[in-house]
Amino acid sequence: MWTLALLVSLVAFPAAADPLTVTVFTDKATYERGEQALITMQVKNTSLLPVTTSYSTSQKYDFTARDANGTAVWTWSHGKTFGSSTSKTFAAGETLVIQETWTFTDNAGAGVFDGTFSITGTFLGNYLGRSGAKTGTQDVSLFTPDPLEVTFATDKSSYSKLSSSPAALTLTVTNTASYPVTLDFQNGQSFDFSAKNSSGTTVWTWSNGKTFDPAPVQAVLAPGESLQFTGSWTLKNNSGSSVPDGYYTVDGTFLGQYFGAVHPKGGESTVRVYTLL
Repeated sequence: MWTLALLVSLVAFPAAADPLTVTVFTDKATYERGEQALITMQVKNTSLLPVTTSYSTSQKYDFTARDANGTAVWTWSHGKTFGSSTSKTFAAGETLVIQETWTFTDNAGAGVFDGTFSITGTFLGNYLGRSGAKTGTQDVSLFTPDPLEVTFATDKSSYSKLSSSPAALTLTVTNTASYPVTLDFQNGQSFDFSAKNSSGTTVWTWSNGKTFDPAPVQAVLAPGESLQFTGSWTLKNNSGSSVPDGYYTVDGTFLGQYFGAVHPKGGESTVRVYTLL
């Protein structure tokens, strides 16, 4: 049976509140590729008494970035080594400020795809009345202004079927960003050319009848670097017959993917095909 003295003690001496609070925030909510996120963790002793914290190693904190699927793509401590156990005493009202940066690369050093990421800061200190990590989280977004400039050109604007010279086609891809861009190709084909008649029907495709290595291919385009792809159209359709006189839209398409972009890019030109002037 509860005694009056025990009831009074429970009212007079409630369970002590956790003296340390952890807050995590970044300098911005949205970042453009090439920027880095400044991450700040604040650990504050909100009590009127000093709090001594202990750590199993010299590591006192960690930061982790997770993508929209919850997969950890980057951890601040990855690849780092830490010394022996240590401790720290927080004076009453003291705030410890910790800052690190994330360059939006994964633990392997590759750039992550555009999207939203949850950055979690973890304080690893143990102290009287509290054991285990304390965390705070901040969401950030990464976007990439298109870093690739793609141009397409034909060597002329009109072509005679009586000439033996085919239409020369050139597709140029230039990295206009200040950082390298990793290009991914689903297979050995990195580009294509095609020609459509005035009705919009594709009459010729450069890749028609060709075979490509099915293995994925990856390449890195340095800042300012260009790739150039060339081909020729002999003014014939995919069956090998000469196309009728008229105007054709000839286009070049770059098939590389980068930072999650999956839509092909390219350009086009309108050319005239004729037999006699």
